[in-house]
Amino acid sequence: MKKHIWSLVISLTSIFLATSVQAANPLHVKQLLATNKCPNCDLSKIDLRGGNFQGADLTNANLAGAMLEGANLKNANLQDAQLQNTVLRGANLESANLKNAKMRGVMMRDAKLRGANFRGARMRDAKLRGTDLRDANLMNTLLKDAVLREADLTNANLGAADLSGAKLNDADLEGTKLESANLTNADFSAAYLGDATLKDANLSNANFKGTNLVTATLVGAKLIQTNMSNTNLQGANLSQADLSRANFTNADLSKALMNMVNLTGANLTGAKLINAYVYNANLTGANLSKSDLTSANLEGANLKNANLQNANLTLAVLRWANLSQAKLFGAILNDADLRDTNLNDARMVSELLGHY
Repeated sequence: MKKHIWSLVISLTSIFLATSVQAANPLHVKQLLATNKCPNCDLSKIDLRGGNFQGADLTNANLAGAMLEGANLKNANLQDAQLQNTVLRGANLESANLKNAKMRGVMMRDAKLRGANFRGARMRDAKLRGTDLRDANLMNTLLKDAVLREADLTNANLGAADLSGAKLNDADLEGTKLESANLTNADFSAAYLGDATLKDANLSNANFKGTNLVTATLVGAKLIQTNMSNTNLQGANLSQADLSRANFTNADLSKALMNMVNLTGANLTGAKLINAYVYNANLTGANLSKSDLTSANLEGANLKNANLQNANLTLAVLRWANLSQAKLFGAILNDADLRDTNLNDARMVSELLGHY
């Protein structure tokens, strides 16, 4: 019986090696196929497509350039492994351990990665389109310029990850943790980030056009010159965030918490801020023309030189706000609270005072 098993192993080894672009260490291949354990092995550029390596020990193994399309690596241990340019399309790596793995350029389109541990992995330029990354641990991973279009990252942890320049168009990031993550120049257009946590994250120059961020947390985040046009931020918490020069054109910020935010020079043309809490915010030079600020709380806000032309400020609280040099032509201030408001040099003030 043992002789028969070894004959099968040797036969399979010959098949795998014959189809390899460059033969890996033959003894290491035999070891893997016979024991499902091959730590520190050289399996580079081997063809193991469709193979079953569930629970395999491949710690620190070299699988760079290997063909593992459709392979079963569920619960496998690939910690510190080399997977540069490895093909894992459609592979199953659910609950696999890829901690600190080197994975630059890895191709994992449509792979099953739910619950996998990628903590500290180097995944620059990784191709992860359509992957299932639900509940995955991606903390401190390098995903610079990675492609994650249409990926499912529900409840994944990307804390302190580097996603600069990454493409996450149409991705699902519901409840995803992105605290302190680097998202500069990333593309999140049309993605879903409901209930996501982006506290202290850097989103500067990123594209969030048409993104759903309902009830998301962005406390202390940086959104300098970020494109947030047509974004749904209803009930989101942006307190103390830096939103200077960001584009919020036609965004929905209804009931958003925005106390002490920096919106200097931001564009909020046509934005909805109904019942938004914008206490002590800095809106110096911001463009709020045609915005809806009905019942918004702007107490103590600095709106110096802001453009509020044709804005709706019905029932808005502007007590102690600074509206000096603000453009208020055509603005609606029905029943607005303007007690102790600074209206020095505000334009068209004489026409507005009759509204309240």
